[in-house]
Order: sequence, then structure tokens, then C-alpha cells
Amino acid sequence: MLISLHSFTPRLETQPEHERPWELGIIYNDDDRSPRVAIPLLEAAGVIVGDQLPYSGKLLNATMNRHGEANGIPYLGIEVRQDLIGDDDGVNRVADLLAPVIAQTAARVTGECGAL
Repeated sequence: MLISLHSFTPRLETQPEHERPWELGIIYNDDDRSPRVAIPLLEAAGVIVGDQLPYSGKLLNATMNRHGEANGIPYLGIEVRQDLIGDDDGVNRVADLLAPVIAQTAARVTGECGAL
């Protein structure tokens, strides 16, 4: 399973009055196999997760589209709010949260499609 990991700001510079409350966002284009598994796992872990938020994978997303969907490889596009990973403790917390979710998602999805 292909993983794409990025971060996003808690607020847009051009609209500082609008908070982005999501802790993590999951983005995807047409292949939603991995998001359909990962989103409920993240919600069960108490994460405020955005489904196609703060960005949409329906827009140009070269990694997922070209390398994932074009080759039938399941993928998970993850966006992490920057204020949650601003120091080593935050990075470790998010890594500890994501590691089992990614592993469980990969196990379920690749078991369905027969490839890793």
C-alpha cells in the first residue's frame, strides 16, 4: 500500500479567522478502499478526521493518481495538522497513532486485493 504523508496549517494565512479543526485529513481520488478502512479506525481512536478535508484528492494528486490508481495499488493520503507535529513529542504521538492504523488498513485492503 502506498502512503502519502503531508501536513497542513491550522489556519490559512489568507483567512486566519477560519480554523481548520481536523487533526488529520484523509484524501483520495477514485480508489477509496484504504480511506474507507482508515477513517473509522482514526475516529475510533478519538481523532477529528477530515474525509477529503482540508484538501480533496479529487484535484491533481500526482502520487496517488499516477503511482497508486494508475497501477491498481491501494493508497492512503494522509494530511497532519502542523501544530500537532511541531516538536518531537508531537511527531512521536502522531507516529504512534498512525502506525497501527496504517498497518491495519494495509492488512485489510491488501488482503482484499491480494497485493502489497
